[in-house]
Amino acid sequence: MSLFPVRTAPRDAPWLMEYTRAASIEWQGEQVTVRNVRNFRYRTPSDPVPAWYDASYDLASVQSVDLVVSHWAGEAIAHVFISFGFSDGRHLAISIETRRQQGQRYSTWLGFLRTYALIYVVADERDLIGVRTDIRRERVYLYPLAVSPALARQVFVQYLKRVDELNRTPEFYNTLFNNCTTNILRHAREQAPHFKYSWKILCSGYADAYTWELGLMDQQLPFAAIKQRARIVRQEGAEIDEAFSGEIRAQRAG
Repeated sequence: MSLFPVRTAPRDAPWLMEYTRAASIEWQGEQVTVRNVRNFRYRTPSDPVPAWYDASYDLASVQSVDLVVSHWAGEAIAHVFISFGFSDGRHLAISIETRRQQGQRYSTWLGFLRTYALIYVVADERDLIGVRTDIRRERVYLYPLAVSPALARQVFVQYLKRVDELNRTPEFYNTLFNNCTTNILRHAREQAPHFKYSWKILCSGYADAYTWELGLMDQQLPFAAIKQRARIVRQEGAEIDEAFSGEIRAQRAG
């Protein structure tokens, strides 16, 4: 059951370009095929070059989960999403967002009023992370999570099932109950029901600190040191190319 179940969110609408295609999942035993993995390139923040591709994954190859926290409006507010790593070196990011229509701009207050549909954007890291690090120049942090490959696989399957669920029954985004961080917590609680809601979920810029407090990051260092190390540092003029996922892991500060 969803955190904010509503039956009237639109399935079809004049979506903004980046939301025109929703991902879909084909299950074939231990193999899954994800249709419409988004892979936009951005000339400017408002001038994308649209592209999508299909990709197949062996569930047994899921190796890791990274938490991405991108600060775009001060310290307390950030966009939070996760990325899965596979044994063949690929990465697949999934971002929970408002599926906005043409002419709509995001507003925290309108998010309380069933204004936006909810979407799980399944995308290449070059799209979801690259636009934030290289184009918008946001402060982006990439945290490897301390979870086993078996648990990473379970969370990956949960996310893909949620994609299927939203394709069948669209929902509205809600600023408080059905947003990027509450849905991440929902998935975490499927594996660890003792995880509780915190004000750091609402103030999403502190979601990384809360994740560390829950023991889901390296506990050998204080969080301040973990955060300093997690910052992605990109040079002016760097290219978002095939090596991007490896480079951002090598170019974190510290």
